[in-house]
Amino acid sequence: MRSWTPRSVYEAKPWVLIALGALLTVGMMLWSLSAGLWTVWRSFLCFLGAALAITGAATLQMRQDYRAKSKWRRDHTS
Repeated sequence: MRSWTPRSVYEAKPWVLIALGALLTVGMMLWSLSAGLWTVWRSFLCFLGAALAITGAATLQMRQDYRAKSKWRRDHTS
């Protein structure tokens, strides 16, 4: 964690990415379904939203894995 980033912001970043990505993806899908056609920009924004959500989820998973390994190392070193 960077020293200048407050802990609350650091912890919230992946969740913001997931929420924003899900909202963008679902929003573009619903807009395209209601309009009856896909445009290039709606498709791009849909894929961008999915990428944001995946990035947020991957960040959460990597943090959990790192913390689990760090805890194991602290508990099992002499």
